[in-house]
Amino acid sequence: MGPKNRLGIFLVYAAWISVGIWKTTQLEPVRETEQFLDENNPLQKSFSIINSEFPTAEEDPSTLVYFVWGLGLVDRTGINLMLNPESTGTPTYLESFDFNEQCQTQLAEACTKLKSDSSYAPFIKRKNGAGSILCFIDELATYSVKGDLTDNCDYAQKQLWMNETWQIPPEDLADIMEGFLEQQSCVDQTRTVASEYASEIGWDGQSMRYVAISAESEGLDPFSAPPQEFTRSKYDGFISIQEELDALVSEHCTGNSIMTDLEQKFIFMNNQRIYVRTAFQSAIVGISIAFFVLLLATRVFHIALLASLIIASVLVSVIGMMVMLGWQLGSIESILIAVIAGFSVDYVVHLAHSYEAAEVKTTSERVESAFGDMGISVMNGMITSIAASIPLFFCQLSFFAKFGTFLCATIAFSWIFANFVFMSALAQFKIPIRHDKAFNL
Repeated sequence: MGPKNRLGIFLVYAAWISVGIWKTTQLEPVRETEQFLDENNPLQKSFSIINSEFPTAEEDPSTLVYFVWGLGLVDRTGINLMLNPESTGTPTYLESFDFNEQCQTQLAEACTKLKSDSSYAPFIKRKNGAGSILCFIDELATYSVKGDLTDNCDYAQKQLWMNETWQIPPEDLADIMEGFLEQQSCVDQTRTVASEYASEIGWDGQSMRYVAISAESEGLDPFSAPPQEFTRSKYDGFISIQEELDALVSEHCTGNSIMTDLEQKFIFMNNQRIYVRTAFQSAIVGISIAFFVLLLATRVFHIALLASLIIASVLVSVIGMMVMLGWQLGSIESILIAVIAGFSVDYVVHLAHSYEAAEVKTTSERVESAFGDMGISVMNGMITSIAASIPLFFCQLSFFAKFGTFLCATIAFSWIFANFVFMSALAQFKIPIRHDKAFNL
């Protein structure tokens, strides 16, 4: 192959890598729950239509975000979500939590602040000019003063109880809570207080183990999974609100709060960040390991470096193809990116080792020897691997279909770059190899 042909190969290679790098920078974390079936599967189509084709209205429910006092970290000892996805752990309670009269007063102030503070509008949905929250203190205080909620919902909603002594001494709490939980809630009079505030009231029959205030989030709903950046901005806002509430409440309730949601929006947000971080970390680690393995195998620095650049080129090309195909960075894609280096090293390492071990002296003779010894084997390996990936294209399960596309693209790029770009670079640079040194630098 003459210099003009090699120049043509390098120009095509440079043009493609430029496109690959550009597309790689456009790779985004997955924005929706990952599909189990192929997108053209009728069952998956019905799921997609239900989840994404019906826009939310103002009256539709939003994701509830909870500010909880009295709960500790979840005990996840022995939990295996792969074997039992319904078992997420055992809650722990802070023994220091005290639902005393001062704590009740501060919780009422916290509820008022969440409703009235206009700076919370970007994070807490507004209804009729007030923050949309669930605060059982309104109804508990009303019941404490009036002894009944049936005809006193207006009294509770307008917080007229604030002019009364409504706080409940701890020694009287058990008697009050027994009747209070059986009342019809003012939020929904078809439900009892115990049912309406099932997540907000942690009464165990004898003591208050935890209390919570829930707020409807602005921009987050149960039906969509927005990008990490959007959810992160909401999360950071709720963390700021949590800190302000803790400054108001925690001293008298003796314990800081936990801010969380029960729809795993924030878990999904964190998973998106993990996908991005682990994908690129594993890719860098894979290329680094490949470089050192190649250096030990060939004992020639420039061969190891060029081969590693080829592996990096395969990485960029495959990720670029993922973006062109409309893929987003989810758990499947993160796993595939992590193993690209391992899949793409095979052909280039065979040719590199054969080039280095050739019992000839000139670069042209080494290139011919490498192709003569390993060219046909490498090509046959490429053909069989691509042929094995083709049946996976027709799988209905999303993982296998994507894996087939990934395998075919990785093998194809690895073979093309190893045979044409890598060997052309060796032929063009004509860097001599000396066997009288441990390493050729």
